[in-house]
Parts: sequence; C-alpha cells; structure tokens
Amino acid sequence: MFAEVRSFNDPQQHAGSILGWRQVYDQLGRGSLSTQLQQVSSERFQIFQEVLDKRVVQHGHAPKGRLCLALVLNSACAPVVQKHEVGAHSVVLLRDGEEFLLHAPEGTHLLAVTVDTVRFAKLAALELPQQQLDLLKSASQIAVPDAALKRFQQHVYPVFQHLLHKADEVSEAAERLLEDGLIDALLDLFGSAQSESRGRHGNLAVSSYLVKKSQELARDCADEPLSVLDLCERLRVSRRTLQNSFHVVAGIPPVEYLRNLRLNAVRRRLASTSTEACGVGEAAAQMGFYHLSHFSRNYRGLFGEYPSETRRATG
Repeated sequence: MFAEVRSFNDPQQHAGSILGWRQVYDQLGRGSLSTQLQQVSSERFQIFQEVLDKRVVQHGHAPKGRLCLALVLNSACAPVVQKHEVGAHSVVLLRDGEEFLLHAPEGTHLLAVTVDTVRFAKLAALELPQQQLDLLKSASQIAVPDAALKRFQQHVYPVFQHLLHKADEVSEAAERLLEDGLIDALLDLFGSAQSESRGRHGNLAVSSYLVKKSQELARDCADEPLSVLDLCERLRVSRRTLQNSFHVVAGIPPVEYLRNLRLNAVRRRLASTSTEACGVGEAAAQMGFYHLSHFSRNYRGLFGEYPSETRRATG
C-alpha cells in the first residue's frame, strides 16, 4: 500500500502524482501556486485529498475499473464538473475510465474515494433499490442528506488519517477489511441519494459545453493559436455568449483562459526538458508566444516566477 503527503508549486506535478489518473491540470488563477496532496492507494481502493489555492482546470480520465466518488469539503465556491455546479450536499461520480472536466475555483478542497467497479456493482445490486442503481449508472452527481454525508466523512477520515502514517503495517487481510468498510460506507451514502435538482443547470450545461469545446479546439490547434473570434466562428456563437460562458464556468475572460492554457503548456515543456535541449524562447514560440517580454510578464503574472526560474529537467 502506498501513502504520501506532499506539497507542490507546479500544477502538472500535482496532477501526475495522483496514482492511476491520466490528467492535465492547467493553472488559471494568477500568482505562485501552492497545493497539498494526501493519498493512500492500494490494489483494492484509493483515497486522496487535494487542496488548491489557485483556480485550476482539470481534464483527464478516471482510473479504469474503478468507481470514483468525490466531494467538496469547502463551500465558499462550488466547482463545475461535467457541466454541473457541485451542490453543497452533492457527491460527484466518475466511472471506469470516464473522461472528466473540472473547473476548480481558488481554495477548492476535494476528497475522493475509488473502489473496484465490478465488486461494488454486485454488492449494490443486492442492497440498493432500482432508483438508486439507475442514478449510479448515469448521474454525474447525486444529492445526499447532510446526515448521510457526515456519517460517510466520519467513517472515511479516521481510516484515511491512520493509513497515511501506518500504510506499511497493513496486511492483505486488513486491506480487504478496509475495502469492505469503504464499500459499506458508500452503500449507506448512496442508499440515501436523490437525483440532483435541475435549477439553472440547463444554462450552465450550455456554458460548460462551450468552454469544453473551446479548450479542445485550442489544444488541437496548439501550433496555430486560436483567437476568440476563431472560436466564435467555429462554435457558431456570439462574442457575448462566449464571454458570458467563460465568466460563469472559468471565472475569467476567454482570451485570458486561452493564453493561460498556452502558458501552462510552455511550463510543462520547460519542466520536462533541459536548458540545453530547449531554450525558453523556443518553448514559448512553440506555443505561439513570439514577443518574449510580453510572454515573460504574463508567465510571471500567472505562476509567480519568470520562465528562467522554472525548475528544468536534468541531463
């Protein structure tokens, strides 16, 4: 069983350190990033907790063969996941390698648990009514009563904190018992589940779709950066609609969002290559930054350091 507690100042190092997840984190909030990650991972289950002090967009795929549940531990600003704002008493669900897009505002504090999909499904089919089973198969998030949410946290947290310091003492038999305890807690939680309220999700879903498609188009056209007008033309929406969508979902204008994605790509390039293999100017030009003084100023404004100060790969 693997356990660790770490801090990061680079979003991709944080993302890549969560075992089993294929994902990219792009920093959108300005300033030097400081994140925290605590995780426990075994062949049977995984628990991790992350704290992000800047706005970050997360895109990737959940682990294959796992059911993942995530809940927000702070309520100051709700993340947007899979086109829906996460409610105060809601849990997010990802299934078996499912693709996800999460817009995490500054100060986001998440707790996530994953268990084996097949084993959980067999046990859920024996215990949960059909309504709850249908929710588990299709809903991106489910609402649960506050009492059930507290019971779940009261069960998971002591186990999690113990394993962070005693993971090397856990036997195979004990690991199976711990897995059973987590599944019991999940069955109790989902047994109280209700379908999410629709509210303003219709408009939010449209805004989230436009932001997601913009991000995909920007990544596909990395060699030739797109303008806001390019996006409007390809998505067949007005500038005002696109602008409003980005403000609602990402909290920043589309031009800043697109620039930040490219700055994150440069940072990943610098962190993965040596100074001899790729200079700052070359890495910047590869992502469409040709005015080095403007690039350097924007880079420092986003990450809190100049590109020349970013730690490079050795060799």
